[in-house]
Formats: sequence, C-alpha cells, structure tokens
Amino acid sequence: MINEEQKNELRCRLAGFLIEEEPLALKTAFKIGGAAAFYLQPESLEELELALQTLVELELQFLILGGGYNILVGDAGVRDQVVIGLGKGFGQLEIVGADSWSVMLRVECGVHLSQLVKLSEVEGYGGLEKLAGIPGTVGGALAMNAGAYGVTIYDCLAALQIMEKAGLVWLSASRLKPAYRDGGLSSEQVVVAAYFLLGRRAPHEVAKTIVEVKELRWQRLPRGAHGGSIFKNPTGDFAGRLLDESGCKGMRCGGAYVSGEHANVIVADQGSRADEVRALMKSMQARVRDRYGVNLEPEIKIYS
Repeated sequence: MINEEQKNELRCRLAGFLIEEEPLALKTAFKIGGAAAFYLQPESLEELELALQTLVELELQFLILGGGYNILVGDAGVRDQVVIGLGKGFGQLEIVGADSWSVMLRVECGVHLSQLVKLSEVEGYGGLEKLAGIPGTVGGALAMNAGAYGVTIYDCLAALQIMEKAGLVWLSASRLKPAYRDGGLSSEQVVVAAYFLLGRRAPHEVAKTIVEVKELRWQRLPRGAHGGSIFKNPTGDFAGRLLDESGCKGMRCGGAYVSGEHANVIVADQGSRADEVRALMKSMQARVRDRYGVNLEPEIKIYS
C-alpha cells in the first residue's frame, strides 16, 4: 500500500495534475472496477517526466492507462500503484518524411489506433491495415504488441521515443525484442511517440483490406462490455478453439458470461463485478487444463 508519507509527497509535488479516488470503470472496456487511489493526468512531456521521477524516487509502482482495453480493474480499485492516464496532451499525429514510395509518421501514444488506420485508408499508406478494428491507443498497442491476421504493430515500426526516469530516450526498432502480445518494454518505460515507416499503396486497395478485416472481426466479436481476447493463444493452437471445445461458451458467473460468438471473450453485464470475471477465467482455465492439459495464460492485465 502507499504509505502516508508517500501520499503527502505526491500531493505536494504533483498537485497540478493529481486526482484522488478517480473512478476507473468508465475508463475501461469492461466498464467495471473501482477507483484509483491516486490518478495522474499529465498533459505535457514536462509533467510526465516530473511524474516518473517522483514515482521512482518514492519507490512507487505505476501503470499506464491507455484506452482501457485488455485490462481488468479489481472491485476495490487500484490501491498500491499510481495510475497514469495519457490523453489529449499526447494526441499528435504528423508526417515527418515522405518520398514516392514511402512515408514516415510520428504518432504520439494517446492517438487511437483507429485514427492511424483511418489515415492509412484515406492517404493510401500500407502496412497497418490489418490492425483495423483493434481498439485502444497506439501506446497501449505497442505495450502489448497488438496484432491480427499475421501482422503486428511492430512490423512497420522504425523507432520509439520513450520516457524513463532519466528523461527522453530513443530506441530504434532493431533494438527492441517484442514477443507475442508483449512489446518487450520494462515497467518503468513509457511510450511517448512512435515512428512508423509505411509504404504507399492505392487508397482503394488499403480501404478494401480494411473493410474485409473489420467484417471478419465484427463477425466474431460480441456486442457489450468486454476487453477482447481473455487468454493468449498457446503455441501452435488457438485459445478460442480449446475453450469452445471445452464447452466454455455460455458459462456464467454472476453478471459475467462467456460470449456465445467467441469462447475467448467474457462479456460483463451492467452491475457485474471484476471478481466474477476473475472467477469465470479460473473456471475456463480449469476446463481447458482438464481436457487438454494446457494452461492458458491471460492476455488481459489484472490490476487491484
């Protein structure tokens, strides 16, 4: 837990962008969970740098809340970590280089992935169109190495601008070692901006791919409040298949239930609790383990 001395230091040093007991439910895709004891909302690089320096000095852990997807906040909220939300102050998207064959984009962490895909569609930039329909921010997508249909967001990445306790640093894509649903960044590294190198394509070709990808995605995913895939795909297989064949579709715990359209998605009805989602996850894991001997690893991050 955050002790009284640490609380007082946070209030003193970060008063300009500190909010106490900030509700998190409406900031997440599940629409459930409690409040953040301490929530920081820096709107500039200077404020972000001050926040990280302060948290490191006070030996406090923190988590970055992007678009709120792929996370589950506990019913009691986040009490022992400081939550940082990066929003409007980190929403710039610009062309920083171009020639007849390619274009270089600088995209800040708060830009929604849908905005980046839309720009690619309108202007005819190829490389990221198969990420169409994936929700969340660019920063969040990079942190978890978001991907679909054989493509990940790192495939077109040229470099990252990272904020660490020592300040801003540059990391070329060749230095990064992303893994499946893991951007390979440390817990003390915050993505500020990304540079993407995209090839030029005819806009109608990019748009065609985007339409096809979105149709496939919407056919598989249910309506309602959910955080996308709950479990990672095990090597050489699909979590959805294992869960489906283990009879998980339709399983329910209180207000949380496994989607009938996709066995790797949990939907949270209004009034449901994070504990119900977690209990349902354990039951799903147990069914797959009993039938196939496979231990499914959660894809969503759980904070409490």
